[in-house]
Amino acid sequence: MGRSEETVVDGIEHEHDVGESPPTETDDSESRLSGLFSLKAFVLSAIGIAVGVGIGGAIPIVGTVGSLAGLFVATFLTGLVTSQRRYLETALAGGSIVGLSFAVSLLTTGVLPVGMQFFRDYGLLFGGVGVALGAGLGVVGHYFGRDLRNGLTEAV
Repeated sequence: MGRSEETVVDGIEHEHDVGESPPTETDDSESRLSGLFSLKAFVLSAIGIAVGVGIGGAIPIVGTVGSLAGLFVATFLTGLVTSQRRYLETALAGGSIVGLSFAVSLLTTGVLPVGMQFFRDYGLLFGGVGVALGAGLGVVGHYFGRDLRNGLTEAV
């Protein structure tokens, strides 16, 4: 067996073989953060979700339910098409788009006296519900899309 040495990087002891180079600060931080968040995937998810929410919300009678269905379909298709897991990007994009959509829908009722009172009392809570619904439905849609993709592409 080979000998090993200990190196301290950022106050953490790392063990490595004598022939190997000791770990550096960039090696450790890059390995922990690599693949955690992709701005490109976030932007593409946000665009797809915005289109889905817009199309779903344009259906006259169903309104908010249609927007949430559009979100689910958009994230489902994203999961079906992409080969990598992008749950964080999808959750952030879904939460921000639906939270913004909920806030805008509240502002349209703000011209009424009852609407302004409701907005003052429950506006933040209503926006938080939108963010939670958007993030949750986004992750679930992405998961089911990836699950279907894996089922279709696996060898039997």
